[in-house]
Amino acid sequence: MGRQFGEIMREIGQYEPIFDFYPVMAQNLLLGSLPRKNRNLLSKGFVSLSMKLAEAKMNSHRWPEYSKRTLAALKAAGIRSSIEKEMFTMDAFQNAVGIMGMLRVLPELRRLEPLLNPQLVPACTSVAVWGNQSKDKNLYHARNFDFPGVEVWDKRPIVVFCNPTDTGIRYGYVACRGADVPGITAFNEAGLTLSFHTRFHKKVGFSGLGVVDFGHKMISESRSIEEAVSLAKRYKINSTWGAILTNCNEKGSKAAVIETNFGNVEVTYSDRKSESMVNTNHYFSPKLQDGELLAAPSFCHHTRSRFQRATQLLAEQKSKGTTVKDLQNLLNDSVDPTSGESRTMGSTIRQITSVKSVVMSPEAEKLYVSVGLAPTGSGPYLEIPMRWDAAPGYTFPSLTKKSKDESVGKKGKSQETKTKEKKKAIEYYKEAMLINDDPKLGGIDDMLDRLEEADKGSDSDPSLLFLRGILHIEKGEFQKGSYLLEETVRLESSPFRKQQAQLWLARTYSGIGRNSLSARLYDEIRNAPDSLDCLVWKMKVKSDKGSYSLKKLRQVSPNFLLVDANEL
Repeated sequence: MGRQFGEIMREIGQYEPIFDFYPVMAQNLLLGSLPRKNRNLLSKGFVSLSMKLAEAKMNSHRWPEYSKRTLAALKAAGIRSSIEKEMFTMDAFQNAVGIMGMLRVLPELRRLEPLLNPQLVPACTSVAVWGNQSKDKNLYHARNFDFPGVEVWDKRPIVVFCNPTDTGIRYGYVACRGADVPGITAFNEAGLTLSFHTRFHKKVGFSGLGVVDFGHKMISESRSIEEAVSLAKRYKINSTWGAILTNCNEKGSKAAVIETNFGNVEVTYSDRKSESMVNTNHYFSPKLQDGELLAAPSFCHHTRSRFQRATQLLAEQKSKGTTVKDLQNLLNDSVDPTSGESRTMGSTIRQITSVKSVVMSPEAEKLYVSVGLAPTGSGPYLEIPMRWDAAPGYTFPSLTKKSKDESVGKKGKSQETKTKEKKKAIEYYKEAMLINDDPKLGGIDDMLDRLEEADKGSDSDPSLLFLRGILHIEKGEFQKGSYLLEETVRLESSPFRKQQAQLWLARTYSGIGRNSLSARLYDEIRNAPDSLDCLVWKMKVKSDKGSYSLKKLRQVSPNFLLVDANEL
């Protein structure tokens, strides 16, 4: 199958970008958290070498059958064999975060949350519905693959059907052109669906299974959730994952989440009385919550908010039943549930890095795949029948064209204009993010121009104001930065995001000598209620000890993925 995949890719073409992207993906994620002036040849070399050593170590323990498949695909496609180790790039990135946690560079969530019960409400986004929650009673598994592969993964989607001669279970997966990765978003003829989500934990390793092979083994050898669970518990998994599985043929729970770190596998089943399940990026298992890491200040809020919003939407649809269209709309939802407001980007289900949006249903024998650009939740979606043809080959399905009246629908022209403006805002946001990732595309002024254009179509979105403020601070324009942060505080209705802006405004005031205003803001955060969302900002206030220097302010940089600020 590896050889056949490579031959087909070579025939189709346009698969090369994936092989340019993977070798630098994890490196860019880690470098992006450094001050811009420190993203130099020395730091790039160190991070690149570290990632390559980690990937090589994991690749050396790879099972021969999977290695042979990858190498055969690369050879047939005319790609160098050394690219094989890049299959472990996400494992390597997550393990780097885990190592920082072991070194106490990053805090454990439990230590930040002394007032909480051990069981957290958990917060990519996946939703499964069945029974009365589903309009036609079929089981559907909807999934946003949020991954830093914008302009690569979203532009060239593929659906691959595999007909192995040894296991007897035919299976398929959704990826991008050139990527033979059966274990990330997958389905099989026995009714099983599978999608993996990132977790962060300090217990990581390098001698077990990588996520691509772990998922591949489950989807190609399991006919039920229990078989998948049994298989998962036999092996050590290199990194920290939460995979949601569904199966319409189960007599008991129709869905489950298998969670891992290096050495532990825990399972959370859907409630027998429930007819839906949501998965985002926090551990469900109390055992694995011990050692779970806060990868960035806003990460916990970000993932919990997406979980909360998806649960809220399903509850609203319960009485009438959730349709495929409802699930597609859910994957494109832009409401921050802690404010009730729509956001261009932030703690919302729709993410700028949503590069693959899929609705799977082996029961209905249908697959719906977005062929739009990131964020892909907005579609358009192709409906593809689930089938495994005997002969290898490929087709290019075409979209059904909508009439002009149908595309406007009941929204009317004014609503259509608003929708277009919001789409333009997202495009400008995406451009700013890509410039931030690649200095060859521009600098800080170019990012500010794009965000200002985005803001014109977003009714003064406080998330955009916040990022603009951080960019001006990075540039040394502290008065402009403080003004934009003041506006963010004034407009923001999410308690978490308001305190985020207050913290950075307090730091900016401190840096430019406006100490009384800074002290007042620090006190406001310190005296705020002890909610889960606000504990991280209280921790920051405590560590600041009432002041923040101009030197530190100049090292700040924006985090476009989480709408946050990177700091040393």
